[in-house]
Amino acid sequence: MAAYDYRCRTCDTRFEVRRAITDPAPAAVACPAGHTDTTRLFAALAVAGSAAQPAGAGGGGCCGGGCCG
Repeated sequence: MAAYDYRCRTCDTRFEVRRAITDPAPAAVACPAGHTDTTRLFAALAVAGSAAQPAGAGGGGCCGGGCCG
């Protein structure tokens, strides 16, 4: 199951909808008050070991080699 965050444009309520990742996105998602003028919110995900690590630093392992000497 995946959780998707939505915001109602009518009443400005933020709410969460859970559904299987394989389920197609519904045409309209109603807020808890029943309004259908909603928008899905962008969710930024943090990824460990991303490009923020300088070139040549670390050497692998569970944490990029910083603690493994």
